[in-house]
Amino acid sequence: MENKERNQTILQITCEMLEKMNFEVDDAFVEDVAEEENQVLVSVTVANPAGLIGFRGRNLAAIQLVLSLVVKNKLGEWVRVLLDINNYRQEQKERLTNMALNLAEKVKATGNEVVMANMSSYERRLCHMALVEIEGITSDSEGEGEDRHIVIKPIA
Repeated sequence: MENKERNQTILQITCEMLEKMNFEVDDAFVEDVAEEENQVLVSVTVANPAGLIGFRGRNLAAIQLVLSLVVKNKLGEWVRVLLDINNYRQEQKERLTNMALNLAEKVKATGNEVVMANMSSYERRLCHMALVEIEGITSDSEGEGEDRHIVIKPIA
């Protein structure tokens, strides 16, 4: 199946699923994620996004997983679906990046390590990517399962 046709099918599945969940889709589009093969971003605008996003994006992550499984069932191939509701992902990326950079400056100024809050693997990845360019610090993920978090440390 060609990517354009596949993406249209994924968009249709997404809109149908959200409408069955009683969320009217105002606008929606799908695009391939450039740096990843078999991964698409579906951006959707709805009137009341809070129920779809949930606390710290947990509902969004669960819906994404179900959506990816439905797409695999329909297309016969695994496609990782990233779902963005009302530009939440972009805002989350900016917020986490700014927080990580501010904490990195604090670590550089004080010489003390800083422990960030527990985060999903996606959130930790965003922070690590923001911190990789900062000289004089390093970041590590520590903890297990739901307690996994980032520790930003000065390089000795």
